[in-house]
Amino acid sequence: MKNSPLIFITAALLTFAINAEAQISVNFQAKANVNAAKVLLADIAVIEPAGNEAYTIGQLPVTTAPAPGTGKELTTVTVIASLRYRPEVANVDWQGSETITVYRKGNRITQEQVQKIIADYLKENSEKLPKGEIRFSPGHPADELNVPTGTLSWKVKPSLPEILGSSSFSISFAVDGKPAGTSIARGKLESFANVVTAEVNLHKGELITKDNIVLKQQNICVIDKPFMAKEQLIGMQIARNVNAGKAIEQKHIVSPPIIKDGDQVKIIAQKGELQISTSGTAKANGRLGETIRVKNASSSKLIFCRVDGPGIVSVEF
Repeated sequence: MKNSPLIFITAALLTFAINAEAQISVNFQAKANVNAAKVLLADIAVIEPAGNEAYTIGQLPVTTAPAPGTGKELTTVTVIASLRYRPEVANVDWQGSETITVYRKGNRITQEQVQKIIADYLKENSEKLPKGEIRFSPGHPADELNVPTGTLSWKVKPSLPEILGSSSFSISFAVDGKPAGTSIARGKLESFANVVTAEVNLHKGELITKDNIVLKQQNICVIDKPFMAKEQLIGMQIARNVNAGKAIEQKHIVSPPIIKDGDQVKIIAQKGELQISTSGTAKANGRLGETIRVKNASSSKLIFCRVDGPGIVSVEF
């Protein structure tokens, strides 16, 4: 056939044109934004022509993404080298920028957000805390975090299980259910409430009256067993000196003696079901349950008796 060389050349040219048209080109971009923890080829380049092959090539991972809210620079030489053993890119035409700046999107957890999370936590757990104004004052700024984009959740853990007295709060964040970092806020937890306070200097042995105490707002986190009502203390006796302005604590008070030195008392002596009584004279002050010396009026002997009530003592024989 005289025209066979022409047919061969024409077929070869068509084959070359088809191959050239089907070749995948990867055009690297100078800048790219990513959300995930890995950077895919499709994140940093335009891959054409579109189709299944282009999609498969685009899903090839090329490097780890930078931390959320940060970026890093890649070189196309390094990217191409990382894919040199992948058969999918054997015939790819590499084009575009020589470097790519990759930025990973993220959400920043600010100090203000951390403070609000702690405030909300204290409000939600108010039943575990004393009534009053609860306030957390940070000692220094809380740790700020960059976390991935997605659905954000968190869990708050105080340094003490009972919350009151905690010196720090640890907040563990998660994005889409996966751990995303922890922020620790250190400071002082305060709970302000009206407590019974000494209006004047109170001295040991002095009786508490409505005129020498007052209700005053104080930080009860630093007070051991305070009293919230004046009626709880009126008639009680000061066990140790209390300066004016200081909250009265449980350790500061004792019940007043119900028997005083020199009082005439009824002595009840018992043994089993046998019980006899006589009179006597108290030789010391005595509070309920205390043991004091009593002079028996019949025998003039001093005996030790337990204070059972106003004017009543008992002894076993």
